[in-house]
Amino acid sequence: MKKNVILILLFTISIMPLQASDILSGLVKRILPDHEEQFIFQQIKSPKGKDFFEITTTNKKIHIKGNSPVSLASGFNWYLKYYCHASTSWCGNQLQVPKELPRPNTKIKKETSLPIGFYLNYCTFSYSMAFWEWEEWEKEIDRMAMNGITTPMAMVGVECVWRNTLSRLNYSEDEIKNFIPGPAYMGWFLMGNLERMGGPLPDSWFTRQEKLQKRILARMKEYGMSPVFQAFFGMVPTNLQNKYPEADIITQGKWNNFTRPSVLNPTDPLFEKIASIWYEEYEKLYGTAHYYGGDLFHEGGNIGNINVTEAAKCIQKAMHEAAPNSIWILQSWGGNPTNDLLTGLSKKHTLIVDLCAEYWDRWNERNAFGGFPWIWVNITNWGGNIGLHGRLNAIASEPIKARNSTAATYLKGIGNVPEGIGTNPVAFDLACEMRWRDSVPVMNNWLHDYATYRYGKPDKTLNKAWEILYATAYGTYKGHRRPSESYLCARPSLKVRTVSAWGSARIYYQENKYEEAVRLFASAKNRFKGHDTYEYDLVDFTRQLVANKGRTTYKKIIQFYKNKEKDSVALYSERFLELILLQDKLLSCRPELCVSNWINQARKCTNNITQKDLMEFNARALLTTWADAPGQLTDYAHREWSGLLRDYYYPRWKLFFDWLNHSMKGEQLPEPDYYPIEKKWVHSTQQSTIPNINLYEIVEKCLNFK
Repeated sequence: MKKNVILILLFTISIMPLQASDILSGLVKRILPDHEEQFIFQQIKSPKGKDFFEITTTNKKIHIKGNSPVSLASGFNWYLKYYCHASTSWCGNQLQVPKELPRPNTKIKKETSLPIGFYLNYCTFSYSMAFWEWEEWEKEIDRMAMNGITTPMAMVGVECVWRNTLSRLNYSEDEIKNFIPGPAYMGWFLMGNLERMGGPLPDSWFTRQEKLQKRILARMKEYGMSPVFQAFFGMVPTNLQNKYPEADIITQGKWNNFTRPSVLNPTDPLFEKIASIWYEEYEKLYGTAHYYGGDLFHEGGNIGNINVTEAAKCIQKAMHEAAPNSIWILQSWGGNPTNDLLTGLSKKHTLIVDLCAEYWDRWNERNAFGGFPWIWVNITNWGGNIGLHGRLNAIASEPIKARNSTAATYLKGIGNVPEGIGTNPVAFDLACEMRWRDSVPVMNNWLHDYATYRYGKPDKTLNKAWEILYATAYGTYKGHRRPSESYLCARPSLKVRTVSAWGSARIYYQENKYEEAVRLFASAKNRFKGHDTYEYDLVDFTRQLVANKGRTTYKKIIQFYKNKEKDSVALYSERFLELILLQDKLLSCRPELCVSNWINQARKCTNNITQKDLMEFNARALLTTWADAPGQLTDYAHREWSGLLRDYYYPRWKLFFDWLNHSMKGEQLPEPDYYPIEKKWVHSTQQSTIPNINLYEIVEKCLNFK
């Protein structure tokens, strides 16, 4: 009997949910090992029904109260930043803290009326997370919690749901694998833009992703997060018509030369059947969710004879049959969601994410989308491009503008939806803090605080540098939606205007003022040498300076060409090529800024050589040709990364300048075709070695390059 009681007790303990204090203790162990005993975490009900955290000292320990594990983690992060001058980011960590942590003398309390901290973009799962293992995801989920993220997208492993669903619709394994794309293209697959690119996926990939997603969801739920799953909104394989010829299936044409999946009319009886299978298979694998995302006709498509209002009703009805009271998350992008679609939806069960609200304010133009719950979010990063960017004034002021507007009644949260992560941590930090702030911070004061916790101690020189950075690269300018692109990465021509379609290479600020900021920042090296975050930013800020010099040098070359100054064209062509190699060496000082890091992530996904090569193809193609043929998306996801500059961008420019110099001599030669160079790199598995470079010496060379 006694033995049975013990077994029952052990079983009961094993299925009991983790307490918030246990979850937070684990977080502290990962962030500040050996300091967990100095904290008390206490989850209590919010007296006002709002998310909050409170930081005090109790019995010589740092006492953090909050209404949820995410609020407690936010309090821990606030304490780290503003008491310990410590922080974490994708771009280096500053975790040099004393053995005995400082104790607050006064109570700090933050609360918010906005219940949702939203995070991620479909594109992020491809541009940054395509090949992540649990190690990267564990750090990212901790970072989410510390920054108040309550509602992250959770799209890992959706290919397993598709596989299981299609197998119940009489699809063979080969047919399924010819529909689902490779990991680098999953984001656009889920948005209904393409199919099969980068595949077919091996069986081991599905096993891997299912296991990884279950682990991700378990950790998210320990933090009390509400992950966003993928809805079934009618996207189906283009060949579904062959299996169900009577069904009302509408082909969707092309998206950037890719064949889009078709759309099954949600009013067709087959829709209800497939939706039921979809949610059943989702639940078998991962359970149900409170939030489901998905968009009809994202960036184009063919409505055909679909009654959009009735279709919306059918989509939401199927969702609610599977997950009662669940909420459909829609992206505000272009003209979507249309008023016709919104007319068919329950406002109580719909949430609109207003993408790129730091630039556009569709929430204002559309009067809170006619009274629908909505979230203010910023994108900041496009395609994972490396470039200093973050409309800091807009990120600080626009959420407050929204909170004080007539649309505030419907405002439910603030979020970050970057296409790629791993850049510009200042923009992420500021946006996340705005959920906890009800007024616009004085930006120079906020940046002084940021510099203190980013680098570990206050410094007047770094404060001044950041004031100038705010007035230049991190300024908010009319028409400045995306990072200024580097000419070093551009496909060569006599009329380079951008690197990518829809991008901009324009510099909106005074370049000499920006250079002053970089020189000031670099002058603090003796006080901050060895600090991870300082050295990352030193590389990044210097990188932007070199990129700006590349733009100036290119414009001189073109002017000399027009003036028929042969010797000057030859001289400055060499300087431009020198800048590419200089930039490559500079970036090699940080593993985060090396293409080998990205490629190695891809190859580690599997032990099979053939499959390793497939994953590497995904990784290489996405950054360069994007597709498997030249098109508008070429270089959309360009990166100023070591290895990529040296082995991909340099050979293109070298070929161009050789042609240019020959033409200056009167030789009649056609302008080069760069695609053979691009294709060769994409299909290669060879990487050049990373040079062993002294950071501070290469920075000096960059600063003094003329």
